Amino acid sequence: MTSESAAERRPRFYYGWIIILACNLVSCITWGVAIFNQGVFAAYWITEYGWPPAALAAAPAMFQLWAGVAGVFVGRMVDRRGPKPALLAGAAFICLALALIANVDAIWQVYPAFLLMGTGFACIHTVTLGKIVSRWFLRERARAMAAATFGAGIGGALLVPLNAWLIETHGPAAGCLALAAATLAVLLPMALFVVKDGPESLGLEIDGGQTAAPEKADAAEDADVRQWSVREAMGGVAFWGLAVCLGFGMLAQSAFLYHQTPFLQGTMGLTGAAAVVSVTTIAGLVGRVIFIGVGARLSTRLWIMLVFGFQALAFIILATAEGSMMLTVGSAMFGMTMGLVITLQPVAVAFVYGRESFGRIYGAIYMAIRTGAACGPVAIGAILALAGGYQTGWAVVGASLAVAILILPLAMRPPRTR
Repeated sequence: MTSESAAERRPRFYYGWIIILACNLVSCITWGVAIFNQGVFAAYWITEYGWPPAALAAAPAMFQLWAGVAGVFVGRMVDRRGPKPALLAGAAFICLALALIANVDAIWQVYPAFLLMGTGFACIHTVTLGKIVSRWFLRERARAMAAATFGAGIGGALLVPLNAWLIETHGPAAGCLALAAATLAVLLPMALFVVKDGPESLGLEIDGGQTAAPEKADAAEDADVRQWSVREAMGGVAFWGLAVCLGFGMLAQSAFLYHQTPFLQGTMGLTGAAAVVSVTTIAGLVGRVIFIGVGARLSTRLWIMLVFGFQALAFIILATAEGSMMLTVGSAMFGMTMGLVITLQPVAVAFVYGRESFGRIYGAIYMAIRTGAACGPVAIGAILALAGGYQTGWAVVGASLAVAILILPLAMRPPRTR
């Protein structure tokens, strides 16, 4: 076949970029509803009912652990049935969780609500989004994953202030109703009409049929489509290296995202703290733009090391800051890299294990990631109870990131081909 005829058969616009847009809209809900607003609800309950932060911190811990358990099953489901059932289930569970949160008047009711939210979160988080992106992209997978989660920052920037304002002016039921409406308005059309299970479902090739170096492309494709079993993957050092490293990274991530609003509230008030959360999420957008522009110049391993190192510096600033300005600076520094922590997780796993087995392998590693995320809020809550302030907690979180950097070389080994 001549190059002219090949060019004629190649579609002028690759549908994969529509998929990236859809993933962005899903990301708005994934983070804007299920993650960033946890601290807003917690701050309201602390102020309204006087519930202790340490006791409330058990709720996000349960959220994270249960999301890890659910992620194992979600990973298998998206491998077998594609992403649509997961997206629809996510919408249902999130709306049920919000219905419970709207009616919370006793602390024990927070826990089942967060369990339901964790189930919905697992259905629309990186287990599903990573599978979608890895099916549609190979050569530009890292950039595509960063672009696919760009909407996370937008969701936080829009939905956190909206929820905080509605709670303060009309009560939690109004905030929950608005978040549920946004969830259904986004997830249902994306799942039913937009998201497709890989380019093959439309008669297309991965990356739109564009290949640069045939020999290298074929080799990469061979590694990418290799079938891995969970048991086989668990027999290698890379699996456990990824699990521990990414778990420590998420410990830091979840610790700050949950405690940020209560931490800042004492200095700035609820609406002021929510405004800094918006600054944090906007900084996340800036970080993603930088990564999309220059991401290909560095390896995934180097990017993870840079991200963890930059976050450790942010926690040093937060641990020593006095006054609103430096607290905002530390929050913004954290925000610039928080989205990349999420982006790089599925990219790292796909690099080692490919796209065909991504769901089941990432689902297994996802359990470790969410376990680390569960430990973050609880650890800070315990330190807060013992030390009486957040400064010691932020120092411990920074140390956990240093440990993750040391573990990274064990995790990011080139994939073996057989």
